[in-house]
Amino acid sequence: MLARTMDLIERGQLRLCQVLVIILISVVFLQVLARFVFHWEVLWTLEVAIFCFVWTIMLGSAIAVRRGLHYTIDVFPRQHFFIKLMGYLGILILALIFAWYGTIFAIAEWKRFSQPSMIRITFFVSSIPIMGMSSALFILEKIIQEFFSRSKKAYKE
Repeated sequence: MLARTMDLIERGQLRLCQVLVIILISVVFLQVLARFVFHWEVLWTLEVAIFCFVWTIMLGSAIAVRRGLHYTIDVFPRQHFFIKLMGYLGILILALIFAWYGTIFAIAEWKRFSQPSMIRITFFVSSIPIMGMSSALFILEKIIQEFFSRSKKAYKE
């Protein structure tokens, strides 16, 4: 049940990343075409490209947490349960900090607008708490899986 729910969240984020990358490539292509072929200046394309890039990075980093593709430092053996748990707890704390302060930041930016497009800055920075919440959910899933796989091993012995 938990794995299926997390799979659904990951799949939704992955699809959104795919759409955002397609939009990013299209908008940058439009900007290059407009500037160098037609000698027009389209101001909003830069903002849309930045928006897509930021959201893709944030959503992709949450997906990387779930897949275990984030950076690790191999000082201690990772197979040891306590070392894994400490790493997972460190990621969880960091994810919750991103979620909490990212939410505060997004709310604080509600009254600010980006100049060329008049898009609220909140829509840009909302990726921070969403990444934090997703990463927290994904790492909690890993902690639960690790705990239950460990307890199953102890039960079999």
